Parts: sequence; C-alpha cells; structure tokens
Amino acid sequence: MAGLIKKQILKHLSRFAKNLSPDKINLSTLKGEGQLTNLELDEEVLQNMLDLPTWLAINKVFCNKAVIRIPWTKLKTHPISLYLDKVVMEMSTCEEPRSPNGPSPIATASGQSEYGFAEKVVEGISLSVNSIVIRIKAKAFNASFELSQLKVYSVNTSWQLSDLRFTRIQDPQRGEILTFKEISWQMIRIEADAIQSGDHEILSAPVRLITNQSKIKVTLKRRMKDCNVVASKLILFLDDLLWVLTDSQLKAMVQYAKSLSEVMEKSAQQRKSMASESNQNPAPAPTSQQVRTQQTAAAADQNATNAKLFSSYDVQETSHHLQIKHLDLHICDDIHSKDRGNAVQGQWLQLLLWPPSLPFTSVL
Repeated sequence: MAGLIKKQILKHLSRFAKNLSPDKINLSTLKGEGQLTNLELDEEVLQNMLDLPTWLAINKVFCNKAVIRIPWTKLKTHPISLYLDKVVMEMSTCEEPRSPNGPSPIATASGQSEYGFAEKVVEGISLSVNSIVIRIKAKAFNASFELSQLKVYSVNTSWQLSDLRFTRIQDPQRGEILTFKEISWQMIRIEADAIQSGDHEILSAPVRLITNQSKIKVTLKRRMKDCNVVASKLILFLDDLLWVLTDSQLKAMVQYAKSLSEVMEKSAQQRKSMASESNQNPAPAPTSQQVRTQQTAAAADQNATNAKLFSSYDVQETSHHLQIKHLDLHICDDIHSKDRGNAVQGQWLQLLLWPPSLPFTSVL
C-alpha cells in the first residue's frame, strides 16, 4: 500500500515537468529528499492548475534547480516541501481566446477522477521560490514581474499554518471541497513598456512599480468527482504604497488597458457560455444510497457541522479583491512634454487614500 501511494505521488509531481518520468525522481528512501536541475515545466499543466483566463497563455517555464522533501510518515498532517531557486516564465496575451483549460492535473495524474488521498497530498504542497521572473508580451506593451522569496502554503480558516487536515472543508452532500492557501513574497517589481508602432502614439518612460512585503489569500472550491475548480476568491493585500506617475505614463496605462479590454471581454463571454452549458447539463446529484453510509450518530453530527462550516466559507462565484493599507499616488506633468502649450510647468496631483479596498467580481 505504501509503495502504491509513493508511486501515485511521484506520478503527480512528474507531470509538472517535460520529459520527466517518476523513476527519474531520485529520492532518499529514508529522508525523502531529492534534487533536480534544469527543469522545463509543462505549460499546459500549469495553465490548467492555475486556471488562467483564456486571454492569457503560458509559452515557456524554466527552473534551474528544484529540491523536494517528502515526509513519508506524516503525509496526512505535514506538507511536501518544494524549493525552487530561480524560475523564468514567458507568457503572452491572445488576440482571440484560446481553448478552455483542460481537467485539473491534480486528478488526471493519478489515473482517477475523485478527490482522494493522493490529491490531498499534492494540493497541500508547500512551495518556496527564491526568485521568479514573469515576462508577458501583449499587442501594445511588454510587461515583466520580478518577485523575491515567494512562498505558497496551505492555511486553516483563520489563515494560519496548521495541520493539513484543517486546511480544507469537505461537504459530501454537495460533493465539493474548500481549500485555503496563502501566497506571500518579500518584494515585487512590475514594469510595463509600450511597443512602438503606428497604432500607439504615446511615448513615455516605462511604467514601474515596486512594492514591499505583500500576500494573497486564496479560497478554492473544487468538485470532488473531478477535482476541477468551480469558483475561487482571491484577496491581494498591500501595505503602504507610494506611486509616482507622469502624465504620459498614466495615458500609457489607459492605452494598455484598452488594448486588453476586447480580448478580455471575449474571454468573459466564452466563460459565460461554458457556464450556461454546464448548467443545462448538471451533474447528477448523489443518490440516497451513495450518501447513506454506516456511521454512528457522532459521525452524522460531524457531517452536519462540516456542512454548516462549509456554508460559512462557501465561495459562490469567482471574485478578486484588492486591499491597500495606505495609497499615496502622485501624478505630475512631463518635464519635456511637447504638447503642454501655455500650461504652467511643474503641475502635479496627489491622491491620498486610506484605507482603500477595491472588491470586484472577476470577468477574466
């Protein structure tokens, strides 16, 4: 039995890299430690796992070094630890929405569809990345994101590190499960630069933003029968944020947003169409025979408690939220602007928001 579980877990992990079979993952039998170098990760598997919007595609992902530690005797309570040194990801926007994401790799790797023990272990993986660089090519601009000391880990409903058994809420009656994740990093640097062409007349310095330590709280709702994500809630927390923009940089940002709006709208329509088709052909509800089990009264009470807890944290629809502790935004005119006319030089505008919170329903 132990050998079968080990084989399933390694099969899960091998799916995330190209040309990597489970037998190539050499782990210490007792310590459960191993190391891999120069890995090219599978773009399609990552797209499916991250459930990326169909207006955005991953083209290439490379990792120079990976270290894995598997606590074979504590898999129910302790996470597998995956340490990556440097990750470089190349992405692009799509002029037309790409094909919808495929089934979750969490389920397909084990050869079964239901959310079982191996799936719980893989979803509970703790990830640490020294540095990650994400480059995005769009029609009107190129953008890059550089993050340092990125960490992804499972948490309980109070958003604290905990026994893995308390990082998920399962409701067999609904056939769904909630999991809670937190993503944190020490620093992120964002830069966007316009692609000069006849269609884009705005010339400006690259738009840059550097933030300090931040985090994202994620709640995922999956179907237990196929492990696919039904809905998610993402909250981005930023501390004090000071951002200085010139007039031309602000105009460039508006143009960047316009260049993405059309394909984002098409992607949203595609998603709505898929959701309506899914509603027209709903999965059959569990029969009374499937739900009924030989259990004690205490177990029945526990299921009722879990159902009530599930309802308290349930995610009805996908949404993204932004919370900033303190936002200080400065907008100033360009020193060498040619179209200033008779305007007074050195004009600037300061916006001070405290505490800003920007929730919105995702249309990605």
